[in-house]
Amino acid sequence: MKRDPAKRRATGAATTTLTNAAALQDHLMRSLDLRLPPPRLRRPKPSPATSTAANTVVKATASVCDPSSEYRRVWVCDECTLENHDDVARCTACRAFKPVARRPRLTLAQKKGLMPGPPPRLNNNQWEDVEQQAEARGDAVYPCSICREPFGVSPKVLLSCSHVFHQACLTSFERFLRTTDRVCPLCRKQNYEKKPHEPANRSIAASARVGFRCDDASPKTLSHLCDAQARIRGWLARRRYPSLLAHYYKQGNGDPRRRSLFYASKVSAISSRIVRAMKARADSIDALLAEFDESMSRSRAIFSGETNQETANGKVASQWTTALAKATARNEAECPICLNAMSAKAVTLLSCSHVLHAECLVAFESFNIYEVHLCPVCRGHYESRRLHCDMSSFAD
Repeated sequence: MKRDPAKRRATGAATTTLTNAAALQDHLMRSLDLRLPPPRLRRPKPSPATSTAANTVVKATASVCDPSSEYRRVWVCDECTLENHDDVARCTACRAFKPVARRPRLTLAQKKGLMPGPPPRLNNNQWEDVEQQAEARGDAVYPCSICREPFGVSPKVLLSCSHVFHQACLTSFERFLRTTDRVCPLCRKQNYEKKPHEPANRSIAASARVGFRCDDASPKTLSHLCDAQARIRGWLARRRYPSLLAHYYKQGNGDPRRRSLFYASKVSAISSRIVRAMKARADSIDALLAEFDESMSRSRAIFSGETNQETANGKVASQWTTALAKATARNEAECPICLNAMSAKAVTLLSCSHVLHAECLVAFESFNIYEVHLCPVCRGHYESRRLHCDMSSFAD
């Protein structure tokens, strides 16, 4: 007896509708991470002999190792590409955390075309468009959306939805997320892709180093800022290196030969520092004694009534010679008061090594309202001596 074709078509349509409904329900439950509890089935209690035989079979089966399953129970580290056992949560080489599933399996609704499947992987051109979107939005100058801290120089990752995060923050977010699907912390996009964010590193680092936003700064300025910061960091690292090395060798670590060379260089540096300190102390003592001798000679000259040319003007000959040498090296061609040629009139040398016309200095002192005469150039107290017109020697 043949069935009615119309009835057969109606039965097939109903079956398809039920299958699609079940597929949609399964897809929604998976996307919302809803799990039904497993059914509780009652089993008859086996006899003691049967249970003992079953336990023996189970132990024998568990002792057999399937080589194919052992090969599949590994995961590849994103940082160093090392294969690790599936039971290990962190990489044994670089201590990176185990990544979550990359490409989730398609549900029945996605296979039947009822729901859109995950988008294909982005190519290089699409990644460039995503980076341009992130730079145009200005994510580089704002803090990380997870930890709310500036990006600084820490590693950063860019998602396929054009959002930027700290690599450590996103790794922690993925590790503690209560779902197997990847979800962006900002836009909630599922099954995103990520890559290290290199183009924005320079602007982010520069803005973090200078402490303000560098929206209007040119690339050349940012490059100079990065170079300055790198030089400062290098100087600080070189400054800390000897203390860190001393602490390392103090614990008994390292090569004995290198450790002995390090301590020998350290002792040599200490000895050199002591020698320099003793030399500086001896020089200071010699200078102090020379000053005492000079003061004693002046005192004896005053009490002995000497009025020779060396002390007549209150300055010793060596000091006047030094002042004349400074004036000659400066080679001043004009008088600072009248602004005429220096060789036109008689010249006077001040103790501060400035040279003026004798007549100009007399006029300046006559119109001076203060009791103490001050140099018209440096405003310092001075004593004067006449010079020859060629400024080669003193006239008095």
